[in-house]
Amino acid sequence: MNFRRTAIVTSLAMITLASCSSIEKEQANGDFDYVNLKQRPELNVPSGLETPDYSNSYKIPAADTSGPIGEEVRVVSPRQVHPIALGSRVLENEKQARVYFDLVEGMSESIVNTVWTATEQVLDRKGLTFTKTGENQWTTELLTIEDEYEAEGDGGWWLLGDGDTTVSLEQSFRYVLTQAPETHGRTTALEVTLADVSQKVNGDRTEMAELTQHNLSVDLLNKVVSQVNRVHQQSIQQSREAGVPVSVSTNAKQQPVFVVELDFDDAWVLTGQALEQIGLSIDDLNREAGTYFVEYTEPDSGFLFIGGDDYESLGIPEGNYEIRLVEFGDDTAISVWSNDEVVDQAWLESVKPALEQALKVASQQ
Repeated sequence: MNFRRTAIVTSLAMITLASCSSIEKEQANGDFDYVNLKQRPELNVPSGLETPDYSNSYKIPAADTSGPIGEEVRVVSPRQVHPIALGSRVLENEKQARVYFDLVEGMSESIVNTVWTATEQVLDRKGLTFTKTGENQWTTELLTIEDEYEAEGDGGWWLLGDGDTTVSLEQSFRYVLTQAPETHGRTTALEVTLADVSQKVNGDRTEMAELTQHNLSVDLLNKVVSQVNRVHQQSIQQSREAGVPVSVSTNAKQQPVFVVELDFDDAWVLTGQALEQIGLSIDDLNREAGTYFVEYTEPDSGFLFIGGDDYESLGIPEGNYEIRLVEFGDDTAISVWSNDEVVDQAWLESVKPALEQALKVASQQ
């Protein structure tokens, strides 16, 4: 049996889900005469002849006919959840349309808000309105999908007779989206199910297969996972464009320091790149002690120097300095030493604009 789609009509919500609800995707091609075949009787031996010995070596065991057979068997393949977002995962042997999200660097402080922001954007893009129906649960408006097909050949389970016949399929349901955040707030799960499900084939009410419902749920869930990934990448890009926040503050010893909003590992790498850019040439370093040993000289100028240096004057005394990085909570504190003494706040304020710009450039490379 072959099918040709002739029309797709949606009502109550502008949404196309034909790939999930298409009849020709759910039923095998060809006829189903095999289900009516009868077992051949045992060999009838004429009188006067010996009956042969029978062997069970090739005996076909009785089939389990408790489930659907023939034209009632749905052959549509199950959709798979695709955890493509950083920090997303699925559990082994998971049967529900559910995915887990872990808070990763670059996301907002709340993984629940990050996931729901992405979910809202997907529903809005589909033009679906929704209401809150429970704690961390939302239900969409009722969707009704109407498809029409032309069937060629012998009629299937929904058709009678031969020739071309128009087949109409109507499906209605609501999406139910439920989050299940962990108490520590760094992990949440999002599950998509259907409610108020109904289906009609040529006007006759039929039961929508569980696999069809599962596939509809997974299709929406995968779109949300993709959007979570997009939201995360946008957040990272915006953070890079904004640069690395740098402030002048004091440490526990009340010494003036730069506070860079990066963990120590990232701050160590980017600070090394930034120092070279602003004219603090690195002579030596000690990663274990978190110290850069640098030298500063005023940039060359005048017609005798071709091109000159690539950095502007920092307005600080020339000489040797120690740049010391230490963890400062979730951030990194940077103190500057000259002749075994910490430089004053005025020194830091003079260097801060150049350092902040250099860190921004380094973070975007």
